[in-house]
Amino acid sequence: MKKYLTYFKLTLVIILTILIWSMMNIKVWEKPIGTRQVINNDVTNYYCYLPAAFIHKDLTFRFTENDFDCYKKEAKFWPIKVEGSDKYVIKMSMGLSYLYAPFFGIAHLYASNSKEYNADGFTTPYEVLLVISSIFWVFIGFVYLRLVLLKYFSELISGLVMISVLIGTNLYFYSTTEPAMSHAYSFGLVAMFLYYCIQWLTVSKIKYALALGMIGGVVTLIRPTNILIFLFLVFYGIKSLEELKLRFVLFWKLKYQVLLIGLVFLIPIFPQLLFWKINAGSWVYYSYTDEQFYFNNSHVYYGLFSYRKGWFLYTPIMLFAVAGLFTSFRNKEPYVWTILIFLPVFVYVIFSWWCWWYGGGFGARPMIDVYGLMALPLASFFKWVGELNWKYRVLPIVVVLFFIFLNLFQTAQKRKGYIHYSAMTKEAYWSNFLSLEDAGGFWEKICDPDDGLAIKGEEEYKTMSSALKHWMKQEVVGKLI
Repeated sequence: MKKYLTYFKLTLVIILTILIWSMMNIKVWEKPIGTRQVINNDVTNYYCYLPAAFIHKDLTFRFTENDFDCYKKEAKFWPIKVEGSDKYVIKMSMGLSYLYAPFFGIAHLYASNSKEYNADGFTTPYEVLLVISSIFWVFIGFVYLRLVLLKYFSELISGLVMISVLIGTNLYFYSTTEPAMSHAYSFGLVAMFLYYCIQWLTVSKIKYALALGMIGGVVTLIRPTNILIFLFLVFYGIKSLEELKLRFVLFWKLKYQVLLIGLVFLIPIFPQLLFWKINAGSWVYYSYTDEQFYFNNSHVYYGLFSYRKGWFLYTPIMLFAVAGLFTSFRNKEPYVWTILIFLPVFVYVIFSWWCWWYGGGFGARPMIDVYGLMALPLASFFKWVGELNWKYRVLPIVVVLFFIFLNLFQTAQKRKGYIHYSAMTKEAYWSNFLSLEDAGGFWEKICDPDDGLAIKGEEEYKTMSSALKHWMKQEVVGKLI
């Protein structure tokens, strides 16, 4: 019992220490002074439901028409006018606002009683609490991920995998440097979903069905492509067509609980549907206007291997997770077939989006959402390495450690602007490899994609002028984190 508690405490204490230490050292809410470093870009759209509802008390967003400072000048709100109407919607759905809400409430209470900060939803207390919210949900994700891993692996393997997933992947960047983006939260929710899925399929209690429906609804509302995680519910433990048939027999036997999962799934989604109905006149409204998927022109290869955002280039430890699928298959692990089915589908879908590089960011950020799932084959690989003769363990251990170091170093490069958020090329990457300064004409080697071509489903590469490159250098270097 003492050993069990020691491992439990040690792993989670290390993870929490890393997250808090990083938060207090990076202090993303302070840099650069005078700007909103946390509530900006996509986060503005995820978050703005809260100040609109609880401060302006107007979810029609009409107040933005007469508020120059909040809307046009400082871009605190980005409402989109509904075509043929004078009403507004928000591009992103409100799922993340659910997870922000308790922390927003604490920040608003503090700011409302402070003489130093405006209680407008955008001052420092709100940004600090959003960073804390990210740490909270990532930590909760690791608590549940540990419970999942322990079903198949030892405490030691589980702990090593958890720490590797945190500091060896771009989850670390999105937990500490761009913490209010959706990915850290999705990671936490997906890890929770996996745990309750296994529990429900094992003992089929109503409380697990309720948890599955609610978590599945929220994570889908945050990023609709995350609905694919329900494939885990269908294929977990399946090893043959006969077992797949039995799974549907089980669903029929538990049809009332399956119906309950579906009904509870709709609970967090209903407020979004109501918002669209009131503001756009339709229960379902596509707020991304002309942005779309191009399933006949998916960029899977680029998404996995390109210098711009390649998953395996910027998160190479996931190569070992993929390798772990083979060891998992050999060991007939109950999760292997669901990952073998889920992963190709998920990869194909997310890299079929018109902006397959997903704008500004570090690495293939949509993949972070399913790192809880990928932790299982990564643990299988670690277990296999541990079973090797000691002289054969050295190389894979050294490579894993190098990949973790590379992730941390490239995170630092990204913060300093020497991994560009959208314009990386092979030449730019290698000219600054393992360098935190412009070591080889970095800014002359980048090439920004043409969004206008990509949004039409065409190839997006273009030649950048020297003037544009100079502007981008000033834009990035002038806002170092």
